[in-house]
Amino acid sequence: MPLRDTVTRLRLVMLQHGSGGRSSRAVAIVGLALGMAGLASGCGTPKAPPVTGTWVVGQALPDFDPQGPPDAVRWAVERLLSRGLVEEDSTGRIVPAAAESVAISSDGLRYTFQLRRDLTFSDGAACRSRAFREALEAGVNRLDHATYGWLLAAVTGMSKVRAGRPLPPLGIETPDDFTLVLSLAHPDSLLLRKLAFPGTTTPWRPGRAGAWRDGIGDYALAVASPQRLTLARRKPAAGEPDSLQVRFVPAASRVRALLRAGVADLVWPSPPDLLDQALPAGYEASTRAARPVRRLLLVLRADLPPTSRSDARHAFASGIARDELIASLGPVGEDLPEWLPGGPPFEFPKEDPEEVRAWLERGHFGRSLHVVLAYSADGAGARVARPMQAEWARNALDVELRPFRQPAVASEMLRRGGAQLLLVESQPPLETAAAELAWVVQPLRGAAVGAFRTGWSTREFDRWIWDDPAAPPLDVAWAEQRLAEEQVVIPIAALPWLWAQRPGNAGRFHPRFGPDPRGFAHLGAARP
Repeated sequence: MPLRDTVTRLRLVMLQHGSGGRSSRAVAIVGLALGMAGLASGCGTPKAPPVTGTWVVGQALPDFDPQGPPDAVRWAVERLLSRGLVEEDSTGRIVPAAAESVAISSDGLRYTFQLRRDLTFSDGAACRSRAFREALEAGVNRLDHATYGWLLAAVTGMSKVRAGRPLPPLGIETPDDFTLVLSLAHPDSLLLRKLAFPGTTTPWRPGRAGAWRDGIGDYALAVASPQRLTLARRKPAAGEPDSLQVRFVPAASRVRALLRAGVADLVWPSPPDLLDQALPAGYEASTRAARPVRRLLLVLRADLPPTSRSDARHAFASGIARDELIASLGPVGEDLPEWLPGGPPFEFPKEDPEEVRAWLERGHFGRSLHVVLAYSADGAGARVARPMQAEWARNALDVELRPFRQPAVASEMLRRGGAQLLLVESQPPLETAAAELAWVVQPLRGAAVGAFRTGWSTREFDRWIWDDPAAPPLDVAWAEQRLAEEQVVIPIAALPWLWAQRPGNAGRFHPRFGPDPRGFAHLGAARP
């Protein structure tokens, strides 16, 4: 019985007993009944719905941080729980999501979004234009990374934003509950694609920092623990699981145990060494190219000694055999056809012991150098970290390995101090050379753009990174030459999307976001 109905009936009992001597006894009965009703109405642990789909994630649960540094797993979960004004479909088109329509002025300086009237959070509260404005403002005021500030650089007032300080007046208006208007300082033909980037305009219910919560998506958060999330579908839909359990399992041995038990419908991303053994019967591995291209990059920090000196960076670049590293990745990695999109073939560094010694002598470093290499223990970097360490050791370069797991890895890749070398998985928001450069060049003021910090600050690419309308077309060959000269970032391999699934389950796939867990769920008898 609903708590409201229980309280109403108990009040009637009290009125019937009146205010005589029997009233105290009636009040005691009422108090006991109210206590029991309170327990029944949700004071205990909420009961999870029967699971009709299980998605196993081969890493630890990331913190909830919708405007946080780019993270593929966090995005995949967030896309189930909420949505922004527009989104990118699997063909690469930008289509309305929370917005019902968008009107662009003839001069390209004003974007007017009309919201759908039926938008609600999972608790039934209405979602209005203010929630989208708050999401936009939260993203541009981050202290740890400037990704959203870069995406929204064309919005009026963005040039005056100083992270961590009160925001200046911005060209973000909400004239009514169902309208959001963006005013631009200069036209940006890619603005809608930038707004489709995860987290840019995604609204969420308020809650405790770091704790997963609900948005306006197809699923609501039913149960959350450090090892798993259970999501319940808000409205039934044909071909969609009614509930989806997301289990975070960093160890390959535990993932194999779940596969042998037939629990998992989808394993993505997989632990780095999962495919070192054959998958249990009933499962197969699938791979598809990512778009934009995902890359495994070696970052040699230009803001930390000794790699702050180009001599040291060149020494480390000359001490690795890239072909051997790609081979050590196995099915996880592939050779790169190019570096910057639209550029000529890139001359990747080659292992050359004589060059290593020459660079050490030029820099007066002595016979060896010692640095620290940080990487994700759950990512592709874990496959190459030790082989890379061994190659450097052959060339008298001493590298200490420092693996991290979520959520620590996200902050480690962006902090000002720490390791001199980083192994990072990078996928820029746009398939342009300027977007790649924005990920690599450290702004002179403020935090890095993207999920890692290079420490390489230069003004020579500013006109293209910050989309100066008067800038000539970028000379991509020149940009690649400068990257080769500096050796701050070295591409190791392309990283396609790789996952394990039940045979014959085609599922749904998105080139940017990877496999869609909703499409791989095995609908049928509920599983515990």
